[in-house]
Amino acid sequence: MLEKQKKDLDKAKDLFFSWKLHEAYAVFRRFFDRLPFSPQPEHALYLSYFVRCLLELGKERELNFYLNQIENLSSKWQTDELYYQLAEVSILGAERNLKSAKELLTKVISNPESSYLHTKAKMLLAYCYDCEGDNVDACRRIIDSIEDSQDRPIQLSLELWRIKILRDEGKLDLAEEKMAKLFKELDPIRDWYAYFSGKVILGGLYILRDDKEQATQLLAETRAIVEKSPFKTLKAQLSALEEKLNTKPIAPELFCEHGIKGWTVFCNEKKIELSYQTLPAKIFELFTKKEWIDKSQMAKKVFKKDYEPASDDSKLQYQIHCLRKILLELDFEVDPISFEEGGYRLVPKVTIREGEV
Repeated sequence: MLEKQKKDLDKAKDLFFSWKLHEAYAVFRRFFDRLPFSPQPEHALYLSYFVRCLLELGKERELNFYLNQIENLSSKWQTDELYYQLAEVSILGAERNLKSAKELLTKVISNPESSYLHTKAKMLLAYCYDCEGDNVDACRRIIDSIEDSQDRPIQLSLELWRIKILRDEGKLDLAEEKMAKLFKELDPIRDWYAYFSGKVILGGLYILRDDKEQATQLLAETRAIVEKSPFKTLKAQLSALEEKLNTKPIAPELFCEHGIKGWTVFCNEKKIELSYQTLPAKIFELFTKKEWIDKSQMAKKVFKKDYEPASDDSKLQYQIHCLRKILLELDFEVDPISFEEGGYRLVPKVTIREGEV
């Protein structure tokens, strides 16, 4: 690569990290458009930044072209920079593919020669699990494995992840306390991306607390920030927060009957069967007695032993996922099972009716 070309691409990279996407896009495009597209391996990292610019600016036609190039080049060059960027686009692009992203990120993390990418790859992997829902335990394990960084933007992202996990674990007061402390360290101009992300996390906390007034005020403040930004993904986060605030559907009531072989559950003019012998049915039986069940009770009921977090959390999470999947066949508009600190809550009310004996 010629010295002038490298200087131009480094300038575009710096613009990218300063979130000046339009300026970065202009420099990248001038370079890559003049190629008869036969880039060299040293172009790989710059090409990945260009693709992220296209994604954030919503330039779908160009994105599809260059994304195809990256997919072809990643098999040829097999660089972790390209794997990471492919994973990012797989998650944030129009056609989300979490499975592919997780495989790519795991490949990056498992390569000791790419340790400089591990922190970013782990945070993106945690995001994959977060998108799947009810995976706060997996997110915590991943984030807890990341050491503090001397790089300010990365460290701020790590702190935000730690606070978000506390929030998702139901530790709302502690999460709010740590967020307030972090906001004191943030410069809204220099750290505007972290500042915005913190506002989104805090907005979700207010919604979980059902504090509509605080959430509405925060949403208005955050809207003013994001309107100045070209970031498509930021605007999507804000829209999702706004939707959560404005639409809070009520879960319909469940009606249950004891049968000879299992439970019959009715809702929305539909019904499902839960065999007594299955583990999801054992958890459901607990929910017919109490709407919130802690993990220790579940472990005793399901696994017939005392609760051991290290070995039981992922197993319980899987059984909850199975029960949720069954209940969703009843056409719920809301998640029928929510995670709260130390346990799970069945959202709809349950009424047991006399059935066949």
